Order: sequence, then structure tokens, then C-alpha cells
Amino acid sequence: MFSFIKNMTIRKRIVFIFLTLSTFLILLFIAAFAYFEVRNAQDTYKQLSRQTANGLAFMPALEEAISTRDDAELQAIIDRVRLQAENPVVTVVTREGEYIIHPDENRIGLMEEADQFAQTLLYGSYVTESGEGALGPAIMTIAPVYKEADEYGGERIIGAVTVEYLEESINAIIVSKLTRLFIVASIGVVLCIGGALLLARSIQEDTLGIEPAVIAEMFREREAMLNAVKEGIIVIDDKQAISMINPSAKSLLSLSTDLQQPVRILGLPETLHTGKASYDEEKVYQGKTFITNRIPLYENKQIVGAICSFRDKTDIKQLQETVMQMEGYADSLRAQTHEFKNKMYVLMGLLQLEQYEEALKLIQEETADKRQAFPMLNNIKDPGAQAILLGKMAKAAEKKITLAIEEASHLDKTEISTTDMAVMLGNLLDNAIDAVLDSKQKQITVMITDIGSEIVIDIEDTGMGIPKEQMEQIFARGYSSKGENRGYGLFHVYETVRKYRGEMEVTSPNEGGTVFSLYLPKRGGVKK
Repeated sequence: MFSFIKNMTIRKRIVFIFLTLSTFLILLFIAAFAYFEVRNAQDTYKQLSRQTANGLAFMPALEEAISTRDDAELQAIIDRVRLQAENPVVTVVTREGEYIIHPDENRIGLMEEADQFAQTLLYGSYVTESGEGALGPAIMTIAPVYKEADEYGGERIIGAVTVEYLEESINAIIVSKLTRLFIVASIGVVLCIGGALLLARSIQEDTLGIEPAVIAEMFREREAMLNAVKEGIIVIDDKQAISMINPSAKSLLSLSTDLQQPVRILGLPETLHTGKASYDEEKVYQGKTFITNRIPLYENKQIVGAICSFRDKTDIKQLQETVMQMEGYADSLRAQTHEFKNKMYVLMGLLQLEQYEEALKLIQEETADKRQAFPMLNNIKDPGAQAILLGKMAKAAEKKITLAIEEASHLDKTEISTTDMAVMLGNLLDNAIDAVLDSKQKQITVMITDIGSEIVIDIEDTGMGIPKEQMEQIFARGYSSKGENRGYGLFHVYETVRKYRGEMEVTSPNEGGTVFSLYLPKRGGVKK
């Protein structure tokens, strides 16, 4: 159905929508009117039946006619009341439940079999209800008829009168009202169609004859493109006012009320005035370095604005470091495989030479460390963490460093991506390996546990430790004691921990060594 509407011209579409909407609203209005009219009619006729039944029950003439069984007088009284009360169906029964007035003459003199009059004849109750009446479904009221029993004012029930309004008659009245309403609504639909035609003509003039569907499609593509790209995009007009900015730009620049400052720093006014494009130029704003590309915008050979796309250099640096780490893991595993293959050749030679004791000694030497490490590694069920630990163990072994996993370590599969796990666990292990290279005791201890509501990662090394004056600076972007173009590792670890709504602690005892601790909620989600 939606494709059918899209293929229509604007004129046909507006007429179709107006017609559908107006018809729906009119039908909805008629349905609501019918609902309330039915409720109102039911309430009205219930009240009317009560009033009529009560009026009849308290008429002395009716009481006398029932007592004397004067059926002619009784019928005359009822006929007069019916003329004044919209012609209801009236039945009268005696104290014993015998019909003395009934629209069906065959029922007169018969006893009422059902318990319809039980409450009224036994307890003197006034009953108003919807049910099966004398001639069909009806709204009825049953009222008791009393007669003085003695000279002291006592009364006794001598019969009951029922006043019924047939639902068929009530529905006929409602249908008549709805018919008149439908005629008025049809006139309204015709007027809506006329207004729709005028509106369609006005819209076509405003859009220069271009169908709104085409304009909407162009706008959707533009918005989707701007929201999809990770790069920030800012466009200014010839008056240097921002005419478009995508969400990534707002996030990267942390924009406040002052929008002109980032425009100037990114160099858009310069591009607007010179008309020269610029590519891969570095700009610094609020301590962040951005790689920018700027080009002018032309219309009829006149510069009407400028556009700038930019990206945080830190993201590029983080991507490079992640790729380097993954390549390092692969190289370490390849080296480990090559070394293992060489040892297998040695073992095969010893077996062929029947040097069984030497072969057994070689196997025991090679499996001594593995028997301790791999059972602990099997407790780490998360594929990303397991792969990173395996790669770092190989790297540490090459550098004669002991990388041990605590026996109590345990980690099930987590919601943390492999890339983010590589950033956090990989960087901390790399720093620990670098820290113990020049130490006498080259040992790194890893403790990972997910007991409780948090994932806890502790990495302890036996290096020189971190001076207290550097504790507050180690997580700063670009800070490093290892030289230039460094200092992004711990910064990325800290940012990734914050991304998962976690916390990070670092301690360095006086006797040396450093302990990095990460606390990550299991189900904290990713901070947007």
C-alpha cells in the first residue's frame, strides 16, 4: 500500500490522504457518537422506565384495579400512561406471579415460571435491568404495588408492575440520528477534497514542480550520510554562520554556546576568503589534534560557503596501535609455532637415536612451565582475553620474563569487544613487560576474576615503579617517559575503561613494582 502511495503525484497523494484521513476521522466520530448515544439512550430509558414504573406503582387507581381484578380499568390506566411515556410495554402480575396484564393475551392468567419477579414480590425490591422482556430484549424496571393492610398504616405487596422499552425501538431511534449525521459528514468529506486540491496546487508551486518524495529522499540520504560518517563535518555560509554540523562534529569539538571559535581554529574563514582547498592539515582545539580537510563551495562560480571534514588524530593513533598489537600477537604465535616445530624435530631425532632419557628430559623441561600456565589460561573463557594473554605469554617468554596467571583467575565470556580488550589488557601487559626488562626479577603476575558484579583485572610487575610526582600525569594524552610520539597507551586504556563505565587504579609501593587495577561492570553497557 505504501509503495502505491509513493507512486502517486503530489495532487493525487494529498487528495488520497485527505480523503482517507477525513473518512477515518468521520467514522471514528460516528463510532464515538454511536457509543455515547447508546450509553445515553440506555441511561435515559432506564431512568424513564423507573419513573414510569414508580408512577404506576403508586397510583391508587392501579392498586384498586389490581385488588378488585378490574382488568378493564387496569388496561385503561396503563394505556393512558403509555401515551405519556413513549409507549412502553407494560405487564402486571399478582402477588402469586399470575399475569393479569400482558401484551400477549395468551399469557394472561398464566404464572411466571422464571424468577424475574422473585425479588420484587418477596422483598419489595425495585429492579432495573436489561434482559429478556415480554416481547424481546428490553430495558425494564419492576416495581412492587402496595396496599394498606390495616388501619395503622401497614402495607402489603399485592402485585408488581413491569415497564419495558424494547431495545429494537431504541436502536431504531439511534440509527435515525446516525443517518442524519452521516449525511452531514459526507458534505464535510466533499469540502475536504476541495481543500486538498487547493493545497496540492499551492505546494507544487512552492516546490517548483518537484515531487516531495524526491526532495524527501534527497534529504534522507544527506542526513544518513552525515550521521553515518565518523568524521566531523561543518559547513558555513558566505557570512561565516554555521549552516550544517553533524553529530560527530559536535561530539569531537564538545561544542558549547560559542560556535565561532572552532570555525576559526579549523580554518574555514580562510578557505572562504582564499577559495583554496586544504587537505590533511593538523589543527589543535582544546588540547585535541585534528586532521582537517577543507574545500570552498561554489554556486554560479561564486563562493557561497566552505566545508570542513576532520577527525581526531588520537583515533587514528589508537587504530594504528591496535593493528600493531594484533600484528605483534600474530608474530609471537608464529615464532612460538616455529620454535615448537624445531623442538619437535629435536624430539623426533632423539627418539630415532633411541635416546629415550634425553627425549623424556626435553619433554619435562618444555612442559614444566606449560603445565602451570595453560590450566590457568583455560579458566579464561573470554576469547579476546585468552588470545591476548597467550600472545603476551609468548612475547614475555622470548624476553626471558615470567608471566604468571593466578590460580584463582576466572573469566567467562564478556560483552567487551576484542578490540577494546586488546587496548586495555594488551597495553597494560606491554607496559609491564617494558617495566621489568632491566629488573633483576623479571616477573609479571595477572589476576582476572568476574566473581561478583564486576570484572576485576590486576596486573602486577616487579619493575622500578612509578614516582609519585608522575602518578597524576601518566593517563594524560601524549605523556610518556619513553620519548617522543609515545604516551597514548595508558590514555587509551583510561578512555576505554571509562567507555565501559569502569574505574582504574594504580599503586606503586616504595619497595618497587607497579599494580594496575581495572574494575569493569559486567552489565554496565557502553557509554554513548
